[in-house]
Amino acid sequence: MTDPVTESAKPSGVVAEALSHDSDLLVLFVSTWIEAPSAVAVAVELPGLPVVVWGLRMYYEGGRRESTGSLPGACVLKASLESMGRAVRFVVGMPDEPEAVRAVYEYSLAASAAKRLKRSRVGLVGYASMGMYTATFDPVSLRAMGPDVVHIDTPTGLERAQSIDDASARRVAEGWRARYHVDSDVGDGDLATAARLYLAFKGLAKELGLDALTVKCQYEFSKGLGFVPCLPLSILADEGLVCSCEGDVPLTVTMLALHYLTGQPIYYGDVVDVRGNRVYLSSCGFAPLSLARSPGMGIGKHKFFFRGLRSGVVLREGPVTLARLGWVRGEYVMHVAPGVVVETELRQGLFPAAEVELRGSADDFLSFVLSQHYALAYGDLVRSIRDLCAILGVECVVT
Repeated sequence: MTDPVTESAKPSGVVAEALSHDSDLLVLFVSTWIEAPSAVAVAVELPGLPVVVWGLRMYYEGGRRESTGSLPGACVLKASLESMGRAVRFVVGMPDEPEAVRAVYEYSLAASAAKRLKRSRVGLVGYASMGMYTATFDPVSLRAMGPDVVHIDTPTGLERAQSIDDASARRVAEGWRARYHVDSDVGDGDLATAARLYLAFKGLAKELGLDALTVKCQYEFSKGLGFVPCLPLSILADEGLVCSCEGDVPLTVTMLALHYLTGQPIYYGDVVDVRGNRVYLSSCGFAPLSLARSPGMGIGKHKFFFRGLRSGVVLREGPVTLARLGWVRGEYVMHVAPGVVVETELRQGLFPAAEVELRGSADDFLSFVLSQHYALAYGDLVRSIRDLCAILGVECVVT
């Protein structure tokens, strides 16, 4: 909290104080009528900050409705800042009203997520897999909107994994056996190979200061190495490093945004089936193990199509939000779809899955689908994602 801004005082002291805190958000709390120029001057000198304009409604005292003159001044201030192109959340309510406090808090989360995205580094091992145009990206426009992408050539990842000593890999593998359910046909050698990949990726993330990692698994790992990185990425995701597969950078940025909004490990899946109003999501083998519906689900072995280990979990039930960042006619767009994870089964008895009963129409979802990969986070995040997109200047479409 800074000193008050008045009509007669210059804002330089307030601006300096705000800058000293590395603030995420500028809250202009309009306690009474104020002529707009003084408050606008503060916002102008803090151009990188999204703004909350908080005005007070009238209140009752001695049975009579009284006013500080706050709301008229707040209306002028809000409209003035929006005319100047600023992202503004307008909140009306008294400081002791939970709804008003919650609105400011939720917008502050979006503002914090926006700042963290711009300070983030996404590691890309290889490139987009299997001709997925929608997984590619323009580094300049993406950096203007959000994170930097750090390229890691595939041989570096493979060589790093091969350099991990047996004892280190064995310690990690033994820890997994103690912590997770492991299917009976998963051998120690399989766990050790997965542990080498895990340690290699974890080391690269630490050295390069990565906040997220996406790996082109097809075909360098699946065929070249003969061991896919599904399990290592799933466990790293549970440990706080946002992870995805197939070199899908827009997906990974979406997952990173959801992680910053919620603090959760984020799942993603391919849209593999739609029935009625339900979308069935499943990945090839990636899913944070902490999201499992049952503790009896965990680490399994790939039996068809691939070699290596997979996360064999069905996601727990509950309200969720699906999201995907895309590139449409030269502009970034975020597609958002709220729903509820319902009871379902592993895809083809093997692959991790989540079946989502959409709140909206499945036809509308499909009409706007931006790719096959969609990120999933628990909770109704529509308002938070709208706020984040408004701050970043990204169109948000909800179906």
